[in-house]
Amino acid sequence: MADRTNVRYDAIVVGSGHNGLIAAAYLAKSGKKVLVLERRGVIGGATVTEEPWPGYRISTCSYVCQLLLPEVIRDLDLVRHGYDVRPLDPQYFIPFPDGRYMISYLDGEKTAEQIAKFSRKDAAAYDAYWAMWDRVIARMRPLLDRPAPAQEDIERAFDGPEGEEDWRTLTKKSVAGVLDEYFESGELKAVLCVGGVIGTNAGPRTPGTAYVKYHHIMGKVGGYQGAWGFVRGGMGAVSGAIASSARGAGVEILTHAEVTEIDIGDGAARGVRLLDGRSFEADVVLSGADPYRTYLGMVGEKHLPGDLVEGVKGMRVEGSVVKVLLALGELPDFEALPGKGIGPQHTGGIVINPSVDSLQGAWEECERGKPSTKPFMDGYIQSATEEGLAPPGKHTMSLFCQYAPYTLAEGTWEERREEIGRNIVNTLGEYAPNLPGAVEGMEVLGPPDIEARIGITGGNIFHGEILPDGIFAGRPVPGYGGYRTPVENLYLCGAGTWPGGAVFGAPGRNCAMEVLATARAGPRTV
Repeated sequence: MADRTNVRYDAIVVGSGHNGLIAAAYLAKSGKKVLVLERRGVIGGATVTEEPWPGYRISTCSYVCQLLLPEVIRDLDLVRHGYDVRPLDPQYFIPFPDGRYMISYLDGEKTAEQIAKFSRKDAAAYDAYWAMWDRVIARMRPLLDRPAPAQEDIERAFDGPEGEEDWRTLTKKSVAGVLDEYFESGELKAVLCVGGVIGTNAGPRTPGTAYVKYHHIMGKVGGYQGAWGFVRGGMGAVSGAIASSARGAGVEILTHAEVTEIDIGDGAARGVRLLDGRSFEADVVLSGADPYRTYLGMVGEKHLPGDLVEGVKGMRVEGSVVKVLLALGELPDFEALPGKGIGPQHTGGIVINPSVDSLQGAWEECERGKPSTKPFMDGYIQSATEEGLAPPGKHTMSLFCQYAPYTLAEGTWEERREEIGRNIVNTLGEYAPNLPGAVEGMEVLGPPDIEARIGITGGNIFHGEILPDGIFAGRPVPGYGGYRTPVENLYLCGAGTWPGGAVFGAPGRNCAMEVLATARAGPRTV
């Protein structure tokens, strides 16, 4: 590669995760000369499709889509660039240890029939439960496409009838507590509580997990609120479409370009230095990396206020998610709904969680430094709905599991990775006995592996907890919320900023808008 030292840009974006690519695309569409630098050889950050075994293509980290902002899809013309999402239907298949099962559909009446197998009272209450969430989502939605809301913005959004109770539900209650208010069936509560802990170091009875539940139902796919969908080609097609749009606007993307230092002079970011010795100059630098890595790694404590340094050091960044990727010789044959041919038990999400108590117990084991004996898992077999992702007659399976701590009380991840993965497979095998024997390839990614491969500190998929005390103006650190940093011309555009993580795009879009607004307003005055 030719020497690119001292090439100057209007903006440099650190990291090619979806938020970084979105920010770059918006800036370029506004006429800026933009460079994106990616440490790996593949773009996309955690939004990638990879081939761990020949002929098997699978979404390595993020795995289904719902939250991507419609504004981003529209503004960046992502459909024209290959973004193709289809809602899952059925949404979920949930087998239980006693041989019964539940299936949720896009059709609310069909879902109510499934719920009625366990409780007719709960089937009748289901609409009221969703009406509550629809109301909360309507209050919150206008706050997502702007910087973190101030207190007056929140008061305005939650004004009127039931506003105070909606705010209390959103920020104070546990997901289990909310479900207890509406339902009696332990099985239904087991199904619905898992959305309150996804990616989070908390159990379903932890106060604030109702917010995590909201975070996972606030998007739409195909017009269906809270529905999830597969992206054709896997999640790498999301970052691929955004990158295509960005390149069409003139963005330059370099891979194998790891940023080790943000160059700072007179309190302002002036560019970046790479591991290989190259350097690039820019008027502004946007970091899609997590706040810990950005502030304490690339910037350095000497350039930062002491209270910010202490706040970042105090962030809860250790994750507890295990991702297990499987190559299967045949589909799981579930005892609750038998069959190795493609059926409704294979084409949506597969949730393994017997009860609220089971999930709470799994978390309490993690708190003690132990991998969950009976982990919760959210499984997907995208190859059952789409050709080209596995060899003929074979399948891929993605298992998103909790919990296993970053720091184990006994042993190391290097020593126990295989054991933890096998326990997850065997737990699923209790529901589909053929599954362990069908595994022809397995890759296990614990929190340290996610950190090493993707570059997310602690392997926390949200760049820091999304419980209420880590959201709003306090994200990433109280007193330093927002996209602008104390370092002039340096911005954060990743999931560690408002309104948080997942394949969402709001942090990247909002940050780009703030960069452009700041450029129009001129330099800061002292």
